Amino acid sequence: MSGTPLSPGGPWEPVDTPDPALREEIAQLQEAVQSQRAIGMAIGLLSARYDCSTEQAWRSLLRISQDSNTKVRTVARVLVAVHDGSTDGDDQALLETLVTHLPASGWPPGPDAGDDLAP
Repeated sequence: MSGTPLSPGGPWEPVDTPDPALREEIAQLQEAVQSQRAIGMAIGLLSARYDCSTEQAWRSLLRISQDSNTKVRTVARVLVAVHDGSTDGDDQALLETLVTHLPASGWPPGPDAGDDLAP
């Protein structure tokens, strides 16, 4: 919480109107944490699915991102969403463009196709 000290080294007193720049920074940090979580999960999924090291999975994620001109965090989010069955229409459409950049065995198409999503 943002505030001003009552005296140097004293307790903080809350400010009624938070700084907009501070709110923006907090939102960006929250988004970064969520992105890192999705990237870590996607690395784990790729590693398990393709029986490779986490370093190889990370490089694959980077290559998929670059080849498809899609942000790494977006690729990761879609792969995780497909795996856990929480995809929407936009995710499915993006997955269609990503599939061509995945290794030869591909990625499960999602729950709508009735395929097993487990790696």
